[in-house]
Amino acid sequence: MTAGDLEWWSVDHALKLRCAVVVGMLTAGLTLDPTDAYLQEVPIPLDTVTAVGTRLSPGLPTQTRAVEVLGRDWIEARPVRTVAQALQWAFAVDAMSRSPAQADISIRGSTFEQVLVLIDGNPMSDAQTGHFDMDLAIPLDQVERIEILRGPASASYGTDAMGGAINVVTKSAVQSIAVRLEGGSFGTVTGSLGGGIGVGKTRLAGGAAFSRSDGHRPGTDYRVSQLHLKAETPLVGGALTAQLGQSWKHFGAADFYAPFASYEETRTTRFAASWRRELAPGLDLVPRVSVRRHKDYFVLDRQDPASYANAHSGSQIGVETVIRYRSGGIKLAAGGSMARDALESSNLGNRFEERWALFAEAVAGWGSFTLNTGVRGDHYQSYGFVASPSLSAAYWIHPLRLRGSFGGSYRAPTWTELYYVDPYNRGRQDLRPERGWTTELGADLWVTDQVSFALTVFNRRSVDLIDWARSEAGDETAWETRNVERATFRGLEAEVKALVAQTSVSIQGAVTNLVTDHAAGFVSKYALRPMVRDLVAKAGRGMGPITADLSARYRRRQGDTGHWLLDLRVALPARVGEVYLDLTNGLGTEYEEVPGVPAAGRAVVVGFRTGRSR
Repeated sequence: MTAGDLEWWSVDHALKLRCAVVVGMLTAGLTLDPTDAYLQEVPIPLDTVTAVGTRLSPGLPTQTRAVEVLGRDWIEARPVRTVAQALQWAFAVDAMSRSPAQADISIRGSTFEQVLVLIDGNPMSDAQTGHFDMDLAIPLDQVERIEILRGPASASYGTDAMGGAINVVTKSAVQSIAVRLEGGSFGTVTGSLGGGIGVGKTRLAGGAAFSRSDGHRPGTDYRVSQLHLKAETPLVGGALTAQLGQSWKHFGAADFYAPFASYEETRTTRFAASWRRELAPGLDLVPRVSVRRHKDYFVLDRQDPASYANAHSGSQIGVETVIRYRSGGIKLAAGGSMARDALESSNLGNRFEERWALFAEAVAGWGSFTLNTGVRGDHYQSYGFVASPSLSAAYWIHPLRLRGSFGGSYRAPTWTELYYVDPYNRGRQDLRPERGWTTELGADLWVTDQVSFALTVFNRRSVDLIDWARSEAGDETAWETRNVERATFRGLEAEVKALVAQTSVSIQGAVTNLVTDHAAGFVSKYALRPMVRDLVAKAGRGMGPITADLSARYRRRQGDTGHWLLDLRVALPARVGEVYLDLTNGLGTEYEEVPGVPAAGRAVVVGFRTGRSR
């Protein structure tokens, strides 16, 4: 056992007391009277769940890779109001939140630039900076589930998927109306309205949401509005799906990127359409197009806007065609894509990048053995051609499944990393692209239909890792981008899920180790501050008409001390819906998700909603 491991297990009396309180609260429900109305997280195999990570089979990633799916019931049982807040409770995911208006997402110790974000399979990561990846233009109430693939997905989707991929799956039309109203700490008010209708064979769904708050500390107030529309209809012998989303954010960004009372406004518009047609038995054609436009206005000092301000307007246009073939135990997929990113910026100048890609995947099954292989070649206008391969396999020895995978990944520097300059941050134009290779081995065991275990080990080797760093000499030194020649992330992940006496319990733990040859005398802002210890425990229980869901988490980042978080939702059925009470950061922990940015303290929200899923 290493010194770091001894530090992990050595806790003081206060921490031991908190552990006892958390464990006691999580297990108390086991002695309560059972109710059949509350079966939230039955630990069954996920092979029937659609998951991102391949273009071949909806269930394939859950057979050969480490995947977590946050379903609609899971989302509704927790005190979360945005996709980023839901991801705060996902395993091995670090949602580095500055406020409900802005968050950066990391998976397995990656940077937020190394996580690919998709909506219904359409890449939505921002070419200017990953700080905008969570500007998704979709209310959480319009989300059916969130799929999280831990590990690279570059062989399927190209750049940005070194640490993992997150796919937000939107709801289809349901002929009902759902309303949600909330109010609570920090002057927070939230409301949403959604529903769907059917007109002949056409289905329409949509929703809107609004939230405002005074902020958990001065300079973190916000107003956020979101709108999402979705249509599904038969067309020319196939099925057409089209979506339109819009998001407006106005928020105080005090200390977010520099020690000033900054202010920021963003506006995101997205459109996506796909058409699927079966050309012959076992042969499908799926073309799609996606458009994303993002505008950002940033003021360094809110009290003196004229001193320094940035205005950015970026756009992404992508088209793709995939042909799928299946026959017996063989499945094939191949296709190509073209994309263009453009930016008009007062700070970064006018930029554009064109790229095209060709990709292919194949899967074969022989009894209890499944093999999946794929490769993607991307050509970048600025960096030339790069290939990303993948190989994964699974073998069943019932009730045990063994799995393994290998994948290569690639990421080009963002325009912010290359060209951004302000008094406290400087990009460098000589940055080299990142490359990565990840190896993963895992095992899943289903003891019964209600008890399961999972164990995963991984090794991710990064070359030319891009980081923001500054000299240890003093706080006045500007953050500057640089390449870290070599960095290796090794991790162990363990999970247990159970349904005992109608109480759902899950415990997930991860240990990550970072080995790097970065130059001494520098402080890392993002890339070399991975979450090295992560423990997540969740329990849900029905007590007569009342349901209670408790989530507790311990986490520690490289170079920091660890901290505990605890969230609770208690819900009671009402005449036409449900009334609930949310407690977040129930322990009142003082901590920082991002250096120099204190996180929110204890908060209480009371809400009412109709259209509850369960």
